[in-house]
Amino acid sequence: MERKQVPDNQLNRLVTQKLSQRSAGSGARVSATVANGYVTISGTVEHEYERRPLVNAISSLSGVRRVVDQITLAPKKKRE
Repeated sequence: MERKQVPDNQLNRLVTQKLSQRSAGSGARVSATVANGYVTISGTVEHEYERRPLVNAISSLSGVRRVVDQITLAPKKKRE
């Protein structure tokens, strides 16, 4: 099934809004770039369970052809 084409600048705004909503209140520091419907998300999350909802939320947006996940886990902080 072919998804509807959405201009990259419009898609970038939607992606940025969705990332802000999904990462609010968490330690996630994630950003995205958009090119021809391909979205690359990168940055860090504190826990692995934070990654999947971000990727799924972006994948579900109209106009997204593919999500490239370059999110990494933040190094664990040492306790003193």
